[in-house]
Amino acid sequence: MDKDKRLLKDLIMIPSPSGYERNLAEHIRAILLSYIPKSRINIDFHNNVIATIPGQTEKLVMIDAHSDQLGFLINNIDKGGYISLVPIGGHDLSLLRGRKVLILNNKKETITGVIGCKPIHLMEDEVEEVPNRTSDVTLDIGVRGYKKVSKIVSIGDPVILQPEFGELQENYYMGSGFDDKAGCYMLIKMIKDIIKQKTKPYATLKFVFSVQEEVGCRGAKEVAFRYQPDLFIGADVTFATDQPDVDERRVGRCVLGQGIAIYKGVNIHQPSVNLLTSIANKNKYRVQYLATSGAGGTNAKSVANICDGIKIVDLGIPLRNMHSPVEVINLTDINNAAKMLKDFVFDKRMINVIEKS
Repeated sequence: MDKDKRLLKDLIMIPSPSGYERNLAEHIRAILLSYIPKSRINIDFHNNVIATIPGQTEKLVMIDAHSDQLGFLINNIDKGGYISLVPIGGHDLSLLRGRKVLILNNKKETITGVIGCKPIHLMEDEVEEVPNRTSDVTLDIGVRGYKKVSKIVSIGDPVILQPEFGELQENYYMGSGFDDKAGCYMLIKMIKDIIKQKTKPYATLKFVFSVQEEVGCRGAKEVAFRYQPDLFIGADVTFATDQPDVDERRVGRCVLGQGIAIYKGVNIHQPSVNLLTSIANKNKYRVQYLATSGAGGTNAKSVANICDGIKIVDLGIPLRNMHSPVEVINLTDINNAAKMLKDFVFDKRMINVIEKS
């Protein structure tokens, strides 16, 4: 478990806002080089990491998790040196004030800053003080004045909230960026398990650590269009309902510690879901089920209707407090899902499922 915790923490602590995933891509490639030859690992123009494990057939299964996270860009430095931001992805603006941030400047330095807040003693109406736009908050790096500030940071520099990672009770962890670095962790665990088998899976596997999901699932669309897999498996997070104010009637019941969620519904490849269910039942892997009407929101759903149509499986890692600095996961959910997917790609029935339906 210490190795697992270190693997996940290292992924979390490397900033990777959408469009700026290069450092994390290099880190993932370095990890994968312990298991996969260099010639089978590629980082493309947009920093999608693509790792290939040859199979017994030319059928292609693509397994994806996105490596990007929410962030911001510096869009203005005024005469006083006050810094303004524009968002990358969908933020809860009520969480911004009083937060520590990291700025990745064009000198490849990491600059610490804070998003300022008015002292509560001076607030006349606390509700009115909640920002409506990112331009309503100010980023502060300490010094004042345009000349001083602009020597340190520049327009267009990416910014993220200070990464967080910590261990809670039992096998629960808190942190930021589990969406979807938890999925990246899951793919790496799966790759390790596959290599230990010392036999080829039935289909050729392409593991994709894709970019720019938070701004439109762009990386997954690029890679799926390029390779046109016979089956696309997406591993992302999903809403946990075992927390206050999340209505299971709206999103479907999903509980941490009860296993990964498997989606059923529009565009989902039901024969693959049936096989996963059979494998889970046989090996006593806990799984949960959620319904989807086919609307977007995950990489798997976004690629279902490109090319001539792609068979998809969409998996959701239960996550509390999504898109906040204190997301919560259960590591057992993820580890068991990695084992289940490993069993899936080695199951003889998998090729028949892909070919016949």
